[in-house]
Formats: sequence, C-alpha cells, structure tokens
Amino acid sequence: MAVTAPACGGDAQQTSPGAQPTATNRDEPAAPASPTEAPAASQTASSPPPAGEAPTTAPAITPGGLGTGQVVIDDTPIDYVTVVPTGFELGETAPVMLAIAPGSQDFELTRRIVESTYITEALARGWVVISPAAPNSTLYFQGSETLIPGLLAWVDTWVVSEGGSPHLVGVSNGGISSFRIAAQDPSSIQSLLVFPGFARSDEDRAALPSMVDIPVRLFVGADDMGWIPAMQETHDILLNAGADVTLEILPGEGHRIESLSDGVRIFDELDALR
Repeated sequence: MAVTAPACGGDAQQTSPGAQPTATNRDEPAAPASPTEAPAASQTASSPPPAGEAPTTAPAITPGGLGTGQVVIDDTPIDYVTVVPTGFELGETAPVMLAIAPGSQDFELTRRIVESTYITEALARGWVVISPAAPNSTLYFQGSETLIPGLLAWVDTWVVSEGGSPHLVGVSNGGISSFRIAAQDPSSIQSLLVFPGFARSDEDRAALPSMVDIPVRLFVGADDMGWIPAMQETHDILLNAGADVTLEILPGEGHRIESLSDGVRIFDELDALR
C-alpha cells in the first residue's frame, strides 16, 4: 500500500495529493555570515536554441565562489546558482552536483541553501554545483522536471561531469523532485541523495525499479514522523529491486536535519560514491 506523506514547506503536516507546498522558515536556513560573491561571468538569458540543441549561453561562474545567472531551456528562463573550484576553467572535468532546493524552490531560497550547506565543502573538495530555481513557481515535481534534461545538456557544454553524469541531491520538496527527475532518465544521474525525500506519486514509485543502477542514500530525522513511512516504502521498493540503497533515521532530528546542514556528511557520502 502506498504511503502518502506531506510535501515539504516546513512542518510535516498531512496534505492531499497534488496540494501546493509552501515554504516556511524550517526550509530556509540563514546564510553564513561571510559568503563572497564576485561578479558572475554571465547573468543574462540568451535566445533559445533550435529544438533539440543545448543552449550556448555562457555559464555564470565565479571560480572559488558563487555565481548566479539565467539560462533559457525550452523557451523557459531558469535562474540558477553555481559553485566552481578555484582555478576552474570551462570544459574541465569535475565531480558535479545538481542540487534541488526545498520549499518553494524560488531563487532566494535556492541561493541560501547553496550558501549555507554546499559551498564550503564543494570548494574544499573540488566539486561543481549547479542549483536551478523553479521557473514560474512550478516545482520540479509539478512540471518543471521536464526542463532538467535540457538543463543538463547545457551543463555538459561547460563542464565534463566526472563519471559521465552528475550526482543529484535534494532537500524535502527537492528530495521529492529528485526522485521525479531521476525517474525520467536514470542513466543521466550518477547517484541520488535526499535529506529528506521520497517517491511521492504512484508513477514515481512504479519507476523505482528502473533506478536500480543508481546508488541511493536517504536521510530523515527521527522526529519527522510524517516523512518516515514514505521514505521507508521508497527504500523497501528499491531494496527489493536490487538497488544499492540505504535509509538512515537520525536521532533527535526533525524535518530540517541540522547535523547535515554544514554539508560535511553529504559530501562524504558523495565522495564515497564517485
């Protein structure tokens, strides 16, 4: 029997399937005291490319820091945040993280999550991070997921993903989105890590066996009772299909998992999957 958990915006309250999630402060950690953003390489959208071609928009990157920009995918402008290592040059090979934000997935929240959780460890370990905001307030499990293949094709124009594909990471609504994104084309993802997240719809759960070749790491707070059953169900389906999957229920943690908020454990897991 399928288990329905609430979509995230903060407190784990029961919602009906398809309900519009909202963001709350639980999904919005404060930015660190001293993030530094140098001028980005490009912050404007270009004309959309012909059908079937990746856009050639120059990425907004700041080697050794955070960049922000916009790219047009299928006639839809997507605002995004990047992190690239010091000395990074276009066309180089690096481990790549595609990070999907929680809550409303708006640009400011997307940026704050990158600043508070990913940037320090990404720079220390030589990772490239690309985190797209949801365009037109349409979340990445409510329609915007169809833009991800085009976004990844664009990413391929400026960085070669180590291992051939990016690692997909999502938080809460971003975790739900990550399962939807991975289900579209499992071969486009190298691994999947959510904290928390699960396969939300019947279609998403039915697609889980197709993800058997993707290592999946699931984290949820022990006090996040509204999400644990759905994550356990997702874990069990993957495990029964033969996937490399783990579920860790973290004692003393709620929906926002404080022990993962500095990014250290997240990148430890990702580095182990490289």
